[in-house]
Amino acid sequence: MNMRKYLPAGLIPAVLFLASSCAPSLCTELRQGVDESALLPMVIQNPQSYEGKRVMWTGLILNTTPRRSGTAIEILEKPRTKDCRPESGDMTGGRFIALHQRFLDPAIYSRGREITVIGTISGTEAGPIGDYRYTYPVVSMTNHILWPMTKKSYDYWPRTYYSPYYPFYDPFYHPLWRP
Repeated sequence: MNMRKYLPAGLIPAVLFLASSCAPSLCTELRQGVDESALLPMVIQNPQSYEGKRVMWTGLILNTTPRRSGTAIEILEKPRTKDCRPESGDMTGGRFIALHQRFLDPAIYSRGREITVIGTISGTEAGPIGDYRYTYPVVSMTNHILWPMTKKSYDYWPRTYYSPYYPFYDPFYHPLWRP
């Protein structure tokens, strides 16, 4: 009989947990209406055929330049993970410029930050990379995610192969045989 008064207290969290597991992820919501075939290397080769297409590209911020009409962010494209975050590594499809209508602070949108950009391709813009003249595809941003900076964790404890109790240990116990 005491079970009846505890049943609602346990049932409510269980129902809430099951209901939250069915919620769509942020990435699937952002991908709606995005043309998955518009990859950056293909857009660089033939930008006119992709104008007006909605894309989602991820990458690392290289430079943020405030302009009169908003902010231009130069981004080094990276493949995206399943949660719409840029992958780490050296693989890239090139560079692109993302235009935002409002002012975005270059101190916050700084070099090396990870960003996901959703927007439409609005043309190209030529600019230098050193002495090389590069043609950047331009994306007019409708939405974006500036990912939080991740901190590297360091393990300060040395990983030794020998027990700290060496040589005083069981003769049938070998330090490398630990579970």
